[in-house]
Amino acid sequence: MRRAFTLIEIIVVISIAGILAVGTFKALEALFVRSVKAKAVTELSLSSQALLNQLGVLLSARVPGSAIGYDPADGSFDSIENLLASKPVLEWLGSAEESMKRREYSGFIDLNASDPVANLLFSPDSDGSKIDASTKLKFSTSADVFATDLVRLVFAGSYDTGLDGITDAFGWHGGGSNKIHKISISSDGNITLGSNPPFIYEKYYLADTAYAVARGADINISAPCITSLGVPVTNNSLFLFYDYRPWKGESFCADSLGNGSGGATLLAEDVAGFRAESVNGVLRLSVDMVRPIRGSTPVHISKQKGLF
Repeated sequence: MRRAFTLIEIIVVISIAGILAVGTFKALEALFVRSVKAKAVTELSLSSQALLNQLGVLLSARVPGSAIGYDPADGSFDSIENLLASKPVLEWLGSAEESMKRREYSGFIDLNASDPVANLLFSPDSDGSKIDASTKLKFSTSADVFATDLVRLVFAGSYDTGLDGITDAFGWHGGGSNKIHKISISSDGNITLGSNPPFIYEKYYLADTAYAVARGADINISAPCITSLGVPVTNNSLFLFYDYRPWKGESFCADSLGNGSGGATLLAEDVAGFRAESVNGVLRLSVDMVRPIRGSTPVHISKQKGLF
């Protein structure tokens, strides 16, 4: 006669099989989590680098001294070079870089050929009609950019830093705009100033828009310019705002204090922290990106970029 398995033997076999199954499952789960984390690290690394590169391009064409930190909670702001307290929103004035690259204006004043007393300056190799056409294409408008005050002039020289009177410099959030001048430019390069500035310098910038960078946690995410994007929005969504002009009393479109204008675009997701600071004349950007991983600790990527 042939003996069968005893109950104890069957229990032992089942127990061993169960242990092996659990071990196999845990091993496969660990491999899966490791694969998911590796993918997340790669994606966040690429996203953070692309984000910093994109902002670097925009900020490289900024009007020097115009960058500020702004807090929509109370409306306070200060120069990025002089911040004493944290501000969640970075803003700056962008120059008409496209027109400059097309050689539609030189960025320099011939003082010998100008008449500062009559507020008439001469800028060699500059053409107001071409600047007007380029600006219309850039912002999809049909309005005369000089008549509607879409483009203004900022002299270089002592205005290259934001430490001197930023509150009344560029019109930020209800402040004055005594360092950014209303102008018109003729096709022969003559610039007519709308006011009489105390100083005139040979070098100038043309500002055509302001930009802002902010996380969803710090803005009005129910603003039409955000909801119209048609994408999921969280506190860790990072946005770029554009096509608004502080010298006209405008703020970015998702400013919780109102006076919003312009458009918005989504720069990145999973941004747990964004920081901009001026260190020894260098604008340093820092971004922290975090993505939760099911069954494991979150993936965390931090990167920095310096801009002169």
